[in-house]
Amino acid sequence: MMKYIIALISIVLGSVAQYFLKVGMSQMPQDTPVTDKLTHALTSLDVWIGLACYGLSMVFWLYVLSLMELGKAYPLVSLGYVFTLAIGYYLLHEPVNMWRIVGVVLIIAGVCFIAKS
Repeated sequence: MMKYIIALISIVLGSVAQYFLKVGMSQMPQDTPVTDKLTHALTSLDVWIGLACYGLSMVFWLYVLSLMELGKAYPLVSLGYVFTLAIGYYLLHEPVNMWRIVGVVLIIAGVCFIAKS
C-alpha cells in the first residue's frame, strides 16, 4: 500500500508542477518574443517552484520504480491528468465540460483495472 501512496505523492507533485509552470508563464503576453519568454522562464519564481516540484516528483517516482513492476507503475501516471484537470478548474478557473469528465472517469477506471491485475 505504501508504494501506491508514494506514487500518488509523485503524481500530485507533477500536477502541482504544471500549475506553477502555467502560472509562471502566464504572466507574459502571448505575443512576447521567444527570447523574452526564455528570459522570463529563467527568472520566474513560479517556474522555478514548478521545476523543483518536478525534481521532487522524480525522486519519489524513482523510489516507486524500485518497488513496482513498470507495467503497473507507469499507468498510474495517467492520474496526473485527473489532478491537473482539477487544479486547472479550481485554481485557474478553466472550463470543464462533459467530455473531460467522461475522460477522467475512463482514466480512473483504467487505472483501477491495471492496479488489480
